[in-house]
Amino acid sequence: MKSTLDNDKPIFQQIKDMIEEDILAGRLKPDDQIPSNSQLVSFYGVNPVTVHKGVTLLAESGLVYKKRGLGMFVSPDAPAALKRRHSAAFREDYAEPLVRQAAALGLTGAQIHKVIDEVIAETRGKGIRDE
Repeated sequence: MKSTLDNDKPIFQQIKDMIEEDILAGRLKPDDQIPSNSQLVSFYGVNPVTVHKGVTLLAESGLVYKKRGLGMFVSPDAPAALKRRHSAAFREDYAEPLVRQAAALGLTGAQIHKVIDEVIAETRGKGIRDE
């Protein structure tokens, strides 16, 4: 989890996003306990209501579940659900704007692929893998 918060998004959203990132990256696995609200409040120095709101969003989306008296835990299907959600958002947030911008610049499909292949080659070993 990141050690600092920024001013770009509401704090409760950042807390939710950081826990989602930890699940997606495998730092939190199915049935792992997530940090308690009091741990998050202490670590970030924020209002308990803010932390509760972020964790509640995770629970409402089915990514975490509560064990009475023990805390909140990562749902068994959370990693797969996050991958599906992020894959769909990737197209909308990145691929479609990239293609629109490339079209505005007059680039061909082959030129777009070449640029992407170059970027992949430069980042090899940093999470991008071949089939």
